[in-house]
Amino acid sequence: MMRKRPLAIILGLYLLITLAYGVVNPLFEAPDEHWHFFTAVYLAENKSLPVVEEEYDTWLSQEAAQPPLYYILGGALIAPLDISTAREEVWLNPFRLQGIGNAAALVNKNQVMHTAVEQWPWQGTMLAAHLLRIFSTLLGLGTLLAIYGSARLIWPSNERLALLAVALPAFLPQFNFLHAAISNDPLVIFWCSLALWQLIWLWHNQPSRPRLLLLGITIGLAALSKNAGVLLLVFAIGFLAVRSLKDSLDRWPQTLGKWGWETAVFVILPVLFIAGWLWWRNWQLYGDWTATSQFIRLAGGDREFTLWQVLCESGGLWRSTVAVFGWFNLLAPAWVYAVWNVLAVLGVLGLLRNIGDRRLEIRDFFRAPISNLQSPISLSLLLFGWLLAVYAGLVLFMLRTPAAQGRLLFPAIVPLALGLAAGLHRWRWLDWLAPAAALVTTIFCLWGVIGPAYAPPPRVDALPPTATPLDLHFGDLTLLGIEMETETAVPPQTVTFTLYWQANARPTTPPELVVDLLGRGLTPLGNSHSYHGRGLYPASEWPIGKIIADQMSVRLADEAEVPVLAQLFVRLVDETSQDLPSVQVGEVVVLPPSWPEPTEVVLAEIGDAVQVTAVHVTPMQAQPSDTITVDVEWQVIAPPQAAWTTLVHLGPANETPLTTGDSPPLAGSYPTRIWAAGQRFSDQYQLTLPEDLAAGSYPLWLGMYRSDNVERLPMTAGGEPQPNNVLQIGTVEVVAP
Repeated sequence: MMRKRPLAIILGLYLLITLAYGVVNPLFEAPDEHWHFFTAVYLAENKSLPVVEEEYDTWLSQEAAQPPLYYILGGALIAPLDISTAREEVWLNPFRLQGIGNAAALVNKNQVMHTAVEQWPWQGTMLAAHLLRIFSTLLGLGTLLAIYGSARLIWPSNERLALLAVALPAFLPQFNFLHAAISNDPLVIFWCSLALWQLIWLWHNQPSRPRLLLLGITIGLAALSKNAGVLLLVFAIGFLAVRSLKDSLDRWPQTLGKWGWETAVFVILPVLFIAGWLWWRNWQLYGDWTATSQFIRLAGGDREFTLWQVLCESGGLWRSTVAVFGWFNLLAPAWVYAVWNVLAVLGVLGLLRNIGDRRLEIRDFFRAPISNLQSPISLSLLLFGWLLAVYAGLVLFMLRTPAAQGRLLFPAIVPLALGLAAGLHRWRWLDWLAPAAALVTTIFCLWGVIGPAYAPPPRVDALPPTATPLDLHFGDLTLLGIEMETETAVPPQTVTFTLYWQANARPTTPPELVVDLLGRGLTPLGNSHSYHGRGLYPASEWPIGKIIADQMSVRLADEAEVPVLAQLFVRLVDETSQDLPSVQVGEVVVLPPSWPEPTEVVLAEIGDAVQVTAVHVTPMQAQPSDTITVDVEWQVIAPPQAAWTTLVHLGPANETPLTTGDSPPLAGSYPTRIWAAGQRFSDQYQLTLPEDLAAGSYPLWLGMYRSDNVERLPMTAGGEPQPNNVLQIGTVEVVAP
């Protein structure tokens, strides 16, 4: 009994953690989850398999082309419940396509709008969905038991190693996440793991017909769950062929003959009986016995990748084997991947050390592998062959459709877990440290990654003192204030702010929130379009009179023209009426990543704060009505801390100017009140010559004055004060047209 206690603890922790994943992760926020759910609903309601038509059912999508066992079992499980309004109760996020596969997305990571109907106590549709999630969790428990049984067969005297092999997948964040989701993957993973355990048992024991029949049934059920079962059948045939030679190599013709008919009768025939009807149906309906063509068509069509392009996706494949959540748009922090990278590297190094210790035995094995089939090396190679087969099948699939998803490697979880455990066990201190580290990663991912990602905005009792009051009315909603958490940013950083909203009445149709960050000349620098709460909390769900602290972020465009004081605008889009007006609610300073090096070439200094380092006037010769362009290089030596306007005058300095090009620097998009020491940037001004301007030579002047009272700022050049506090920057020659 004491020997089983550690296993019970591991399995108990797995159950608690995975069930928690199923509660914390909102319903249908796992890849394809709502399609899997509605395929099960279809079978529960229609008692027949769906057919993939040219105009297919988008609630089932490509899952309608999948082998049906999971949906048959799931449909039977939820059939007693009232799921008649499922399609009305599941509210798909209309902006969800923005977030699929995009871990950089700041809004719309949620594929579904989560309303009060999902809250406890679960009923009807939501209860059905949670029951299917629990079903997946229990399938994962069966997979872990198959891993443990396989490990005990291989290492009968090493309980510690078997426990390590179970603990690693039990605390793998992606394993927990997958087995807390509605998906056919847990079912095929279970059947494959169970089949591997049976094959390992057959390797160590004399095969019997009941055992072979049980194996055939298992493989048939796997094939009826997902097409990986077909690959499992091919592998099992080869495995049994090698097994038949292991004990009777001297009588190999008779041995292979017996293997052939027993495998055909007790393995292949049960598979054909269980899954053959499905393959025939697929051929009749689609001209493709696996229906893979329909799956790929509905998933977007054949992308026709090369092998090199597929291999370039290996980084994403590895990350999603460890921890990628949501619809491939929610990543764990770097340290989680670092922990599993270290475990993987140490596992590989441990395996290499094991190989080094047995190099003579391995050398002898490969010199005569057929005559050495009884060596444990044979079984190790066969299990490794299953891993390679699963990976090869995935690569072939990835050539045609995006599928760099680690969960698709989990049908080979038995050799993966056994191999990693064998390598880590070489470093004895990792027998307890590795499971502990894995446990920390999965608990953190649950509460530190998934939970916060889908948390709605908090409610506050009052506008905080750090917020700027606004009191802007948008129909039923009032924007009470804004707090700019980001005051200065550099592209492509994000600008974060909190909008404080209050609902005066609950809108029947939730308005869409549009946020625009605009730069010079109102050029777009960033945009966000979603429901409130980063797409998670539509206003139709708000309590009346409560203040919602809606924190948001907008990512700056890489090509943003800087420096600039960007303006933040908010507007609401209401489907029942015209767009409500856009209102400026905040501003943020957007700066370049670095400033040009200071220059010692100074033409003039203004107000002991700003230097003019270069001026270029074009054209120097012009006709009346022409436009003169003045390019200026500014260098800031001290913050002006006030609003200044640039003076650009044509004509005698002590007379009324003939024409002007006065403007705040950068056309007002980067006012002097926010300039800081060390900044250096280019500016441009324009002035148009009067139509009746007589031919002649006219001086052009540059200076600055205070915007509030038009008082000119002191101007010096070469240390000498300039008359009228202006600097002559050129002479424009006006010629007759």
